[in-house]
Amino acid sequence: MLSLEELAVRLFDAGAVRLGDIEAKIGRRTPIYFDLRVVVSHPQIMIAVAQRLQKLAREINHDLLCGVPYAALPLAAVMSVNTNTPMIMKRKETKLYATKKMLEGVYEKNQNCLVVEDVVTSGGSLLETVDTLRSEGLIVSHAVVVLDRDQGGAAVLKENGIVLKPLYTMTGLLKMLNDAGKINDETVEIILEHIKESQFCSGMKDNLEVM
Repeated sequence: MLSLEELAVRLFDAGAVRLGDIEAKIGRRTPIYFDLRVVVSHPQIMIAVAQRLQKLAREINHDLLCGVPYAALPLAAVMSVNTNTPMIMKRKETKLYATKKMLEGVYEKNQNCLVVEDVVTSGGSLLETVDTLRSEGLIVSHAVVVLDRDQGGAAVLKENGIVLKPLYTMTGLLKMLNDAGKINDETVEIILEHIKESQFCSGMKDNLEVM
């Protein structure tokens, strides 16, 4: 299994970590953008990320996996196959014909479902998935995520009954990439200042995800 430091460098080299003045959701700007969608073109990296998430998941009681659409779906699928854990899928929109379901797959009420996410900023996208799962009678208490951007999302999720388990925090990822010579001290300072100035408040469900 790749170390977290080695995996961070692989993700950077694959283009999953982008630097610059980047427009994210709802017109917000960010000096760093984490795009995990690119790993579908890098099977070995996708396997390595999934293995790391599986290690986190082993510590959590769960009967099912559910990836937040769309970036986390491939990771949840790899985890499901590797661990022989059933997976369900949340649709972006309600199916307008036949079953008209919001969830696809086989599940029963009161089963424990572990949510898989790529990036958490405000926690809004993850909470949308949690709300759907809970409305179907599933128990959701934990989520595993590749990156927590350190912008308050973990606190928002905690207030909504979700414990977040990240592979990386933004602070930790920056240190790894800096130590590996991938980003310089000035870039680290710019990003950390942006993170400090772009905090999402706890005590509310914020559906605005920067990433």
